[in-house]
Amino acid sequence: MTSRAGPLLAVLLAAGLLAASHALADDLACGKRLSPPVLARWTALGGEGGVLGCPDADESAGSTSPQGSKANEADFPTGMILWQSAGPRAGQTFLVTGGLWRLYFQFGGPSGWLGLPTGEAANFPDGQRQSFEGGRITCERATETCEAEHAEATAAAAPPAATQPAATSPLDAWFDPARGDHLSVASAGVARTATAANYQRVETLAKVMTDQGPGTAPLKLFWNEAKGDHLATATDDGAQAAFADGYAFEASEGFVWTDPRPGAVTLEQWRDPVSGHHWLVAGADEKAKAEAAGYKFVRIEGYAPGP
Repeated sequence: MTSRAGPLLAVLLAAGLLAASHALADDLACGKRLSPPVLARWTALGGEGGVLGCPDADESAGSTSPQGSKANEADFPTGMILWQSAGPRAGQTFLVTGGLWRLYFQFGGPSGWLGLPTGEAANFPDGQRQSFEGGRITCERATETCEAEHAEATAAAAPPAATQPAATSPLDAWFDPARGDHLSVASAGVARTATAANYQRVETLAKVMTDQGPGTAPLKLFWNEAKGDHLATATDDGAQAAFADGYAFEASEGFVWTDPRPGAVTLEQWRDPVSGHHWLVAGADEKAKAEAAGYKFVRIEGYAPGP
């Protein structure tokens, strides 16, 4: 149908050795209430003078998608921002705009058969395409038309994806009791630096791919010297929040899947609201430890082969 080692080595050796969680109160944008993650996304897009303009109304709790996911919805004159509150992409925000948004709206939006977005709109030579839980929308630039396809059709057209990467590296959890800093390490160079800085290896969380493949994203390591805190993220939301909170990029620690896979471990970002420190956890045991230590869930960062 149409219609590394750089600053990390310097900091640690010299010493001899999203992201914020959501506030209780929403913030205002042109007099309308937006939650902190949606406000941050709107601001990054230029705010009132950006591509979306001012919100049409306060952010609202959206309907449950046919696939069982949930999202808050903020509507604008030219699109919407969806903050997923439950499901495999909980804690992430997605933008739907332009012709993609208009057709998405016609098919019922989040509660329609397309469900919630699974990624951002991607450009290709002839237009744009965006994937959703139930399918995808493609907009052709030349004809100015958009078409929606069910997931079964897109899956049949795509070659089968490999479920196990050819080359992986262990993703280990390290901890510095002096700083209270949780560090996720997958490279030998960072492991050597962490050892020299008196970090202690705790356990292997998962594995990361050493080479980028289809459906993967880099797991990026950030460092905040003032807080003495590391943050590992594989999402755009996480990277934007890290930069906004004064973190500096350190290194890429390999690649993780952006969507769930059979047998994959879910990598979650947790944050201590008191100290502002972050903790990348994997599995029920790690989540229980983070929760017991007072950390709060922020977002799902990706998925990785189990240890």
